[in-house]
Amino acid sequence: MRLINSVVVFRVRALLPVLATMLLVGFTSPIRAQFLHPKIQSKEIKIRTVVVLPAKVGVVRDSMKGPEGMAAESDELSTRVEKMIAEVLLKQKNVTTLASPTAPSDQGNSQPNYNVADFQTKFDDLLPKIMKKRSDVKKGRFTMGDEVLNLNLEGSPDAIVFVRGAGKKLTGGKTAFTVLVGGVPAYLKLQIGIVDARSGDVLLYTDPVFAGDPTTAVDRLRKALEKGLKKLPAADKAL
Repeated sequence: MRLINSVVVFRVRALLPVLATMLLVGFTSPIRAQFLHPKIQSKEIKIRTVVVLPAKVGVVRDSMKGPEGMAAESDELSTRVEKMIAEVLLKQKNVTTLASPTAPSDQGNSQPNYNVADFQTKFDDLLPKIMKKRSDVKKGRFTMGDEVLNLNLEGSPDAIVFVRGAGKKLTGGKTAFTVLVGGVPAYLKLQIGIVDARSGDVLLYTDPVFAGDPTTAVDRLRKALEKGLKKLPAADKAL
């Protein structure tokens, strides 16, 4: 009897990755993809330098009692996502990430005072529209307006990267329940928008996703970002 139980447990554990992937594919439908502005597709606009604004990635712990917030883990994951995006852009696309602004820009009394929070809010307002009709990015229909110039970013980057995301970590009991009964597995899904730093046009939108505990993901996170940014043309290497 013990041998039979051991075999059953082994088989259930072996099926975990497969079942998680199947569940996640259904959960994240439609299929995730990348959508590029026509001027990026034609290489009329080239991205060589970017600023990655602070990511907003929230994660919850889901147990048999229900979900609960994980504030510290969310902050740590947000920072890790920011750094990983910069790493992937540099290694895969030859795109350099410049320092993110930390204080409001000073335009004098004749100009409104813009800061990072203002543009984070603008992106939050635009994001639902992008997600509703993502293919319109390929038609150049989404923009945050040339007010982005008021950020006065150091180094005059070509683009600004906005990152949003949500994930779920399962307890051991909830993982077993999900496998045996059904439900959404642990996951992380991101929404990444790359915006022209001069015109405010949305140059790229991608929404990478992966199955598994987001709080410990490193290689899985990197691979998801590499896949999510795969269609972005690489910048020419500096001589």
